[in-house]
Amino acid sequence: MDIEHLTKHQIILLTLLVSFVTSIATGIVTVSLMDQAPPSVTRTINQIVEHTVERVVPAVVPAQGAAAAAATVTKETTVVVKDDDLAAQSIASAQKSIVRIVAKAEPNILVARAVVVDAKGVVLSDRGTLASLGMTPLEAILPSGERVPAVMRLSTSSVAVLDLTLGTSSRELVPAMIADSSKLRLGATVIRIGGSGADTIGTGVIAKLPDTHSSLIQASVVSTTPGSLLMTLFGEVIGLITADSAKEGSEFYTLATSP
Repeated sequence: MDIEHLTKHQIILLTLLVSFVTSIATGIVTVSLMDQAPPSVTRTINQIVEHTVERVVPAVVPAQGAAAAAATVTKETTVVVKDDDLAAQSIASAQKSIVRIVAKAEPNILVARAVVVDAKGVVLSDRGTLASLGMTPLEAILPSGERVPAVMRLSTSSVAVLDLTLGTSSRELVPAMIADSSKLRLGATVIRIGGSGADTIGTGVIAKLPDTHSSLIQASVVSTTPGSLLMTLFGEVIGLITADSAKEGSEFYTLATSP
């Protein structure tokens, strides 16, 4: 077939055919290149978090006669951030709510970690570990380094609730937010803050949600320090390492609830 003798309709059909074949070839090449890309490249592309920020601003309504009214308008702004940056911010914020529980007789040996849930001095920790100390007086080392007395409330829960006796000169505590367990999803990114000395960080995902047979949550990041904290990417506390969860494995955490 001589291309010079094609009709206008035939030329249009030929052009569409060439475009169709070219688009298919381009798609195949693109997919092949993405499969061969290093993990860090695909991670940079995929791990983007959209965070909606609400701002309330005053809006003045035009005056009617001699009177003027004011209205409130809520504006939503979507901020796109990398999850690495968000994780670092959440960790820094959570560290302001982490305290260390020690026995008064051995003030330099960590017994368990704890997290502040009330600015008045209420913290959550591992009941099993603390109960094993009997009547030994406890102290809490605040984020500022100050040591204050800590008393555990009576309860049968795996998560202990302790009341701290804050001094008049104590800095105001920063309470952590408790995550809504009904909104947790499999595969969601989680952060663990633990360690028997300085804070150590680990990241993973939710591997198993609580069910009718168990109230524990399983993650792909482990810890053996009692009271180690598991939180969402946005810094909300999900659970703690307790004596009960440790029986199932170092990757299991007891859900945290507000006292």
